[in-house]
This record gives sequence, C-alpha cells and structure tokens, in this order.
Amino acid sequence: MNITELIDAINSHIQTIKWEIDALNSKIRALKKELAELKQQILYKEDFYFQLYCINCEKVDECILSSCSEKTLRKNYVLKDNSKYDKLPSKDVKYEKVK
Repeated sequence: MNITELIDAINSHIQTIKWEIDALNSKIRALKKELAELKQQILYKEDFYFQLYCINCEKVDECILSSCSEKTLRKNYVLKDNSKYDKLPSKDVKYEKVK
C-alpha cells in the first residue's frame, strides 16, 4: 500500500467518523428536546396545597355537623396551578423510545 492509498483510506475513515458524529449530535438534540418536555411535566411537593375534606358535611377544613369526627376527614392535596395539569400526558398516549 503506497502513501496515496493510505491517505485515501484515512480520509475515508475520517468521513465515516464525521457522519457518525453528525448522527450522534442529531440524537443528542432529540434527547435534549425530549428532556425539556419531560421537565415541564414534573410536579413538586410545593405545587400542591393541603386541605381537609369532611365526607359527612362536605365542607373543606371545617366540620359543621356534630356527627363529624376524625374518621370522616380526608386529606386532599390540591394542585395550586391547573396549567401544570394540562401539560401532563394521558395514560392513553404511548411514547416511542428514542433508538
């Protein structure tokens, strides 16, 4: 193998590596976009507020009936900002894995 053939072979390998790098960069961009979408769907503890709900008198944070007790109170965690709820995916939506 002479020098010219060796240079051509090296250039061919370099071009192949450049194509692979471009393909990997494309996958990285797609994964970054998917990550940004997933970060918008994260809910934190601070996104909710706590309230007590009485199942007898159907009042929030207070009971008005004498028949109400600790056993009739239910803990509710309510989302503070409903716009975050709208961004959550449905169970019916199937996501494809990035290959």
